[in-house]
Amino acid sequence: MCLALALACATGALAMDRPVAPSGFTWHDVTEIRAAFLVPDGWHVREEHQDKTFALFITETAFSPPAEFEVGLTVNVFRNTPGAAAKVKQVFDAIAAKYSVKVTPGTSGPFRTLSCHFDSKPASGKEPVRQFQLGIANPKTGTAYLLIFESPVSRWDAAWAKGKPILDALALETEI
Repeated sequence: MCLALALACATGALAMDRPVAPSGFTWHDVTEIRAAFLVPDGWHVREEHQDKTFALFITETAFSPPAEFEVGLTVNVFRNTPGAAAKVKQVFDAIAAKYSVKVTPGTSGPFRTLSCHFDSKPASGKEPVRQFQLGIANPKTGTAYLLIFESPVSRWDAAWAKGKPILDALALETEI
C-alpha cells in the first residue's frame, strides 16, 4: 500500500491555499491549528482539547467518548514539542517492533513523515482492525501530527476509498 502524500502548505487564509475538494468531500477548517481536512459527505467531525494536545476525529458514524468508532480517522496534534521528529520516530519504532511492519520515511516541504499499515490482533470475539498510520513532524516548529485511519478488515476497501483522499490532501500550516 502506497500513500502519495500531498501536503497543501497553508499560510494563513486556508481557503485560498488548498485545492478544490474532490466530489463527495468538503473541507473542514480547524482554526486552532490552522489546518484543514477533507471530510466525506455524511461523515462526522469531532474536536477535543487536552493540555497541549488537540485531537480531531473524522468518522463514518457519530460517537462520544468513551464509545469507540469502527471506521474513521484520528488526528492527534502536539504543538511546541521539542524533538517532534524524534518523538514521531519513537512511536513508529514501537509500532514496527510490535506489528513487524516496515515503516516508510518521507518528506514534504518542511515536514518529515513516517507511515505504515498493519492489521491488529483481534480482541476476543472481534474482527481484526486494519490501520494506516502517518506521523508528520515539523522540526522547525516542534509540531507533530499522528494520524490513524482504521476500519475492520472486512470493510477496509470501501473505507479506504474514503480515507485515502483525506490523507492525500492534508492542508497543514508550516509555521506552527
